[in-house]
Amino acid sequence: MKEHSGFYTSAVFWKDFREKALSVKKVRHLLNDNLSLDKYGRGIKSFSFIPIAVRPANIIHKEKIKYSSDKKEMYAALKLDFEALSNSDDTTFLHLLARLFLRAIDEAPQHNVQDFDWARFRKDVTELFEAEGWLQAA
Repeated sequence: MKEHSGFYTSAVFWKDFREKALSVKKVRHLLNDNLSLDKYGRGIKSFSFIPIAVRPANIIHKEKIKYSSDKKEMYAALKLDFEALSNSDDTTFLHLLARLFLRAIDEAPQHNVQDFDWARFRKDVTELFEAEGWLQAA
């Protein structure tokens, strides 16, 4: 069986946001082109990031962060602010995604990942997003 490594993205978006959903891959490409998870330790081999953008009344798609110690995989499915997304242009959307990914990093250590430098990882991701202009005020 193939072992997964690196960053992965997907999206669970309301049908009206199809074009924005396709832009989520920009996060994956930026991270995979510039960072290697093994630089931060052996605790995580792959990191899946799934932003959720559904109407507020939707109760099917819930936020979830989980870690598989066997596979060393981190999975983060987190909700974007639906109203902010509705009013966002492409630049603002990337700001929303960047902040959501940083939130995933901030909440992930609660899952007791062994041998992973969360502080350095967050610092490097923040600097990368800042260099792209994704963390400027929206």
